[in-house]
Amino acid sequence: MRATSLRADRADLIVIGAGLAGLITAAFVARAGRKVVVLERAGRPGGRAITRVDGGIHFNLGPHALYCRGHAFRLLRELGILFSGGFPDTRRAVLTDGRRAYRLPRGAGSALASRLLTVRDKARFFRLFAMLPRLDARPFDRVTLREWISETAGHGNLARLMGTLCRVGTYADDPEHLSAGAAIEQLKNTLAGGVWYLDGGWQVLIDGLREYVTKHGVELATSARVVAVRGDAGGVAAITASGEERLGRTAVLAIDPEGAGDLLEMPDNSPLAMWTARSVPVRAACLDVALNHLPRRDRRVAFGLDRPYYFSVHSASARLAPDGVAVLHAMKYLGTEPDSPAEFDEAQLEAYLETLQPGWRGHVVTRRFLPAMTVAHNLPRADEGGLAGRPAVTVPGSPNVFLAGDWVGDQGLLADASAASAAEAARHVIEALDSGPITSRGSVSHANV
Repeated sequence: MRATSLRADRADLIVIGAGLAGLITAAFVARAGRKVVVLERAGRPGGRAITRVDGGIHFNLGPHALYCRGHAFRLLRELGILFSGGFPDTRRAVLTDGRRAYRLPRGAGSALASRLLTVRDKARFFRLFAMLPRLDARPFDRVTLREWISETAGHGNLARLMGTLCRVGTYADDPEHLSAGAAIEQLKNTLAGGVWYLDGGWQVLIDGLREYVTKHGVELATSARVVAVRGDAGGVAAITASGEERLGRTAVLAIDPEGAGDLLEMPDNSPLAMWTARSVPVRAACLDVALNHLPRRDRRVAFGLDRPYYFSVHSASARLAPDGVAVLHAMKYLGTEPDSPAEFDEAQLEAYLETLQPGWRGHVVTRRFLPAMTVAHNLPRADEGGLAGRPAVTVPGSPNVFLAGDWVGDQGLLADASAASAAEAARHVIEALDSGPITSRGSVSHANV
């Protein structure tokens, strides 16, 4: 997409960033009849939700899953964005432990038959999963996931199973710091509704949102790098790298936290800058592979018990490739330990694939390795109160400027946090436009950082 001309007329809202959060924000404000401009520094919208298509094979940036009971699913449906997909078939999912493999307990019958769990573990399993749907996660916001698992599941294989399930749901391998409240909420979300792999990849969401905002009169400018955003009670100005000034009544920064702080030219001692300095991103190493033959059709989903590994054949549930081609993802969740060399992580994932799909190398159509993909910009830590420790959508000292992204607000994780914060930012924008210039509401963090 070519960049559109950057006119200097005044908009009701300027959105910086055309990823999922930015486009959802633009969609809700434009639906309210407001004039919206979206400025995206890349040559195409989408951010980390883009999908690469090569020879009919669709690769997301690693294994993406849309939570069916999550904010993103609900808000996209509310906007009328069309998408389809399917649930991964976990009936034969396995838990790997070295060279051993165990069936994933999915209910009472499989738990009773499990060779993984002891009799005591099975009793705890039934109590825990009967309690989870009714469990209030908020009292555990300042408890680490490690502490909660030890208390509820002990220290044996049930504890390892719970750690694996929480790791898969949160994409985070840091139980020593991850808020148990955030992990419990995500686990409940997963168990209640499951996840979808999307036909055509996540690009269908971006394409649908782009079509929606364009239909509602939004100006979407790509290759438009913003270098500063300045706001006061009278409105905002977004200054581009070319020196042009875009004027608006409000602005939403739907970008990463470091970028937001830079654009707002915040001093190092500002609340947002200090929060950003101590935030920890969630990262993963991803091996995306397309095969012309799947050596073991019965091994389509696997999770590591002893190591932070994930494996799933996404094309078994969603239309991602021509008939006969399998699209699969292997992933290593990266914790907070010192980084291992990228070639080491790639070799580990290749070896993991070999245990699950022996001889896979002889069937490769195409492959891609992403050594340290940012899954989310912040780990919700127990010492910051979990989700409540993230910055709010409002920015003290920057009137009429708001934030959105997977690191903003106290609702949801991953894409659900992006969508929820986008909807909240849109609500603040519309309230500001309806009431005239306002000063900042709320604090930069619910945890009073």
